[in-house]
Amino acid sequence: MIPTHNQLTTIAPQAPSRRRSRRLAIPRLVALFTAAFLVALPLAAQATAQERVQERAQGKETVSLRAGQQLAVADIHRIGPEALEELKALPGLNWWIEVDDELLLAGTEEALEAARRITWLRSLPALPPGHGVYLVQRSHGTPTLPPGATPLTAARGRLVVAAASLPALSEPLLSDPAHLPEEDCRGLHQRAIPLGPDTVLAAQQANRPERWNPKSPRRGFAAGVQLLVDHIDDARWFSDISILAGWNRHTTNGNSNIDQARDWLVQQFQALPHLLVGTESFSVGGTTAWNVVAQLPGTLRPDAWHIIGAHYDATSQNTSVAAPGAEDNASGCAGVLEMARAFTAYRPAETLFFICYSGEEQGLFGSTDHASDLIAQGNGGKIRSVQIMDMIGYSGDADLDSLLESNSSNVALMDLYAAAAAQYTNLRIVTSTFPFGSDHVPYLNRGLPALLVIENDWDVYPHYHRTTDLPANISLAMGGETLRMNVAAMADLAGAPSAEAVFSAGFEGGDLSEWSASCSDCGK
Repeated sequence: MIPTHNQLTTIAPQAPSRRRSRRLAIPRLVALFTAAFLVALPLAAQATAQERVQERAQGKETVSLRAGQQLAVADIHRIGPEALEELKALPGLNWWIEVDDELLLAGTEEALEAARRITWLRSLPALPPGHGVYLVQRSHGTPTLPPGATPLTAARGRLVVAAASLPALSEPLLSDPAHLPEEDCRGLHQRAIPLGPDTVLAAQQANRPERWNPKSPRRGFAAGVQLLVDHIDDARWFSDISILAGWNRHTTNGNSNIDQARDWLVQQFQALPHLLVGTESFSVGGTTAWNVVAQLPGTLRPDAWHIIGAHYDATSQNTSVAAPGAEDNASGCAGVLEMARAFTAYRPAETLFFICYSGEEQGLFGSTDHASDLIAQGNGGKIRSVQIMDMIGYSGDADLDSLLESNSSNVALMDLYAAAAAQYTNLRIVTSTFPFGSDHVPYLNRGLPALLVIENDWDVYPHYHRTTDLPANISLAMGGETLRMNVAAMADLAGAPSAEAVFSAGFEGGDLSEWSASCSDCGK
């Protein structure tokens, strides 16, 4: 267990409106002509978008609209890295902002006409010179349009607007959006960040260059990782969601049954081998709240720690009646349980902590308490990775898309998860380095390597924070694929199954022929 100063009880857009239905508007013949034309351009005109980013990164300029500047939004859904690079490097293009399946462009009329020969384009109205461009995000919900702002593009909880200024929103923010205090996630806080040119807010993995593509050559996953992937049981995960959703799990409401949910989680972890299970208490507005923590000591490197976490509290528009929170966030909490079952069956070389937090809906209280304790006790240096699951079981359509969110220091961590998704699942991955509003934030704020895994349709989930957030809305395919990605990536990080675990399994079964090829930690 992690010792704590708190009480610790040891228990042993416009048409086409949906991006999935979009198709590139350009005929094949025109595409070939455009590619040939671009090859013939002078080398000076073909400075890559990456070079432009590096040049502008030397300063800290922000976007300011100019007189005569044309604005448009390009459809880049699965356009591919080559076509996306062409768009970003068009002569006459002043700047771009990438938001998942759309690319906001600003430049000359000729630049936008060239863009139209590559993909479908939606023109935007002219705006007054001097307006800035801002990212607007809202904790616990979809952002609302600030007064005086003009919407430009939006995707998955990110609203990009133009405005003369947004001082009321910008004043409380720190200069680095990756290190906001947790207080900014409490209540219905909305933040605005002035954006610089050539900024990636969210990127589809399919559009990343080959050097970042998860299908490009990299050290492979050990054969034994498949054992953990195969251990994930979609139906068992859904059964846990159904049980948790049967309780009102609001942290501070007097009618809540969250203590029953806490005790049930303790019992589920206690039923698994090798786990040290306990609870940690903290205060949320005068109410005592609890995290449930289960530690699985590593077989070879016990002082290297990884965290798998999700909040188990819930909320709704009428918490005195019900707060079932099936998707938000019984889905993630049940995912922690399911991954615990896999890792206790195939133990890792390094230590895992399975944590179910409360107080998230009031402002990340549980995760903040835990992350603060890590630093206060000098254990921050032991943390190798933190995986947070929040809303992993809903999909608005047949496209199983998952968002990986961290900060720019953890791109390699997101790449590992994307590689696991490519090898073991059918997920479509989107990545973002603008973290906000979930339990990964307290760890990131303290310099710890953390990542959020969340389904990419969360902001269109019609039952979000409603009494109708019920198990019937859950997709087994979405949740199961997400857990297979997560367990594979964490197995790679933590060395699971370890040499000891594979050898033990082979010894008990009488077959040691493939033990060295199966373990994730043999020879490390």
